[in-house]
Amino acid sequence: MRSVTTATLTPIAAIEREASVVDQLPLKISFDSDLNLDNFQSRPDLLQLLTEVDALLAGAGQSLFLWGPLGAGKSHLLQGISRAIGPRALYLPMTELLQYPPEAVLEGVATSDAVLIDDVQLTLDRDDWQEALFHSFNRLKAAGIPQIYSGLAPPAQMMAVLPDLRSRWGELVVYHLPALSEHELGELLQFRALQRGLKLSNEVVHYILSRAPRGTEALMALLDELDDAALARGRPITIPLLAELRLWSGDRSR
Repeated sequence: MRSVTTATLTPIAAIEREASVVDQLPLKISFDSDLNLDNFQSRPDLLQLLTEVDALLAGAGQSLFLWGPLGAGKSHLLQGISRAIGPRALYLPMTELLQYPPEAVLEGVATSDAVLIDDVQLTLDRDDWQEALFHSFNRLKAAGIPQIYSGLAPPAQMMAVLPDLRSRWGELVVYHLPALSEHELGELLQFRALQRGLKLSNEVVHYILSRAPRGTEALMALLDELDDAALARGRPITIPLLAELRLWSGDRSR
């Protein structure tokens, strides 16, 4: 079953990192321990991006900006890259960090092997964070350290971002992660189920998608429920089992 771990980290601490340069600002960063590159499902429209990721992991040092809607896989990819690089990669989810002083959070970025900053659209009304990210970008670029950002829109469309920062982000290789189609959501369900040793028939997938919320986060949470239910009952996941579980109330329908 998927688990979410909350780790007490410092500004330059990445996922599962043990050492820190700055010890005075402990941060609590939640991350999904189930997210890695092995269970990131490739799609035809992401092949070039994944080629860039492979080059980055091989030491090419490429820096990227990923954009797309919620549920497209941006956070999954950033956390997976961070784990693949190792303990000296720095993953910073802006959902967890806006309440902290940006200069303190970003102080030690140049000691990392890579810096991955998730959900930068959350800084749109925070000039303090944008200025700190601008200076951090320049330090990382001067040091030759790869940096990867994710957001809901490409840099050129982020007009509320300080022009200098928007220009810096625009220098990066920009990739679009589109929303998953219904067919791709079905493939994702089957792919992630197989990762758990579960088999979902096409009929079961159709049954789920005709009733469940469309978001990938909700579908993965549902997969957790199905995994638990199948294990507890010692039964495969079938339409009769789904009907018996009564997983969809009015507020869970699309």
